[in-house]
Amino acid sequence: MFGAWGLFAQPAQRMVYVAPIEGIIDLGVAPFVKRVVQQAEREGAAAVILDINTFGGRVDAAVQIRDTLLNAKVPTVAFINKRAISAGALISLAAEKIAISNGSTLGAATPVAAGQPGGVAQPAEEKTISYVRKEFRATAESRKRPPLIAEAMVDADVAIAGVIAKGKLLTLTTDEAIRLRVADFRADS
Repeated sequence: MFGAWGLFAQPAQRMVYVAPIEGIIDLGVAPFVKRVVQQAEREGAAAVILDINTFGGRVDAAVQIRDTLLNAKVPTVAFINKRAISAGALISLAAEKIAISNGSTLGAATPVAAGQPGGVAQPAEEKTISYVRKEFRATAESRKRPPLIAEAMVDADVAIAGVIAKGKLLTLTTDEAIRLRVADFRADS
């Protein structure tokens, strides 16, 4: 309270940082996200929102971003703004909250081995699939999301009654992601 007239000071507005995650996830995206999170922590930001629209990219870059998000000391929100495929799905699962826009998709994260230039990428070896499957599971577990759903995004051998048959890879729509408790809420902006 200031002065005799009872004027109240306005509470300080806390900033929200927004980081776009678009296009291919490469090794340049990981340090960008880390810098944004560190800056938000230093500034006492209310949250970091990752505005995600990607078909995926490098597993190593996605794992670095995952680690940054799991260790963040500022609230994090993944806003799936059309698609979070492959590496984008892991990044989304690592955020504290997931908001998803209408018509969006999340999943399809089987790792692939790059082929010859101009050639078709081939599914990765079982060793790589096993590792990525468990990265997804551990991330889901840490954020209290269904771990088997996360695994089914990576490995077509994971079957879930009423959700996905063995031999099929899981990708979720907006409604499915909310119903299955992968996404926390729907948002269009």
